[in-house]
Amino acid sequence: MISVVIPLYNKEKSILTTLQSVMHQTYQDFEIVIVNDGSSDNGTSVVESIVDDRIRLIHKKNGGVSSARNEGIRQAKSEYIAFLDADDLWETTYLAEIARMISDFPQAAIWGTSYWFLKDKEKISANKPLPKGFYGIIDNSQWNLAHIYCTTSVCCRKSVMQTLGMFDERIQYGEDIDVWWRIMLDYPAVYNNTELAIYRFDEENRLMECAIPLKKLYICYFEKYALYRQRNVAFRHFIDKECMWWLYPYYAREPKNKDVQRILQHINLDEYKWTFKFRFTYPFIYNLLKKLTQN
Repeated sequence: MISVVIPLYNKEKSILTTLQSVMHQTYQDFEIVIVNDGSSDNGTSVVESIVDDRIRLIHKKNGGVSSARNEGIRQAKSEYIAFLDADDLWETTYLAEIARMISDFPQAAIWGTSYWFLKDKEKISANKPLPKGFYGIIDNSQWNLAHIYCTTSVCCRKSVMQTLGMFDERIQYGEDIDVWWRIMLDYPAVYNNTELAIYRFDEENRLMECAIPLKKLYICYFEKYALYRQRNVAFRHFIDKECMWWLYPYYAREPKNKDVQRILQHINLDEYKWTFKFRFTYPFIYNLLKKLTQN
């Protein structure tokens, strides 16, 4: 059996379609754990209108998506947790493929597929740096593949997530990739380059449309990667560049920000292209040159 964990917060317009995409799966050995994270709309009424004993609706005070997913993990009956956001969809064979991957690679701790973006009713293929039809274990030195999963396209081993600490509830943006990376660094990760999940851009309450305070972004908790950075050079180079890319807008607005400075002190800028060091050493000149080249 696979436990499907769905956090629900004000998704009245989307949740029925999302649930239908689960109910119509060719693989039917699942339970659905819906965690109502303090919704103020009628989304829970939509869920309650569906009569199926595989659906469990759990209510909690609003604590954010990480808190809701963690509660779903705790309540799940299966060792295998598939995540689905309340406004996303699966193709009908998604769970069947996940079950096949678990059977073929039982030593892994995360299994995932490629996915579509759906925007303005148009499917857009996610650009993934692997051959079409790839099916197998990902080498954890290949950090160019770090963004290969999205929440709607992965299934994780419950016991491993509990060991690693599950979703970091301090984080509002990047909380999912933070978990995938920690799993990928310690356990085999499996990927099927077939587009079987659908990430919908056009639905309610997408956080991407909001400004993100640094303390709500995963890079603010850079220290948690310290041991990983020591033992995996490829990951260190990847996460350092990732941090520098995310940090620069915050640095440009407030260069003396204590969190920005705290993170930067862990990064040896001399290891990277001169442009990284230049932008953090001479931000005014860097911005000026950037504007000139854009005009």
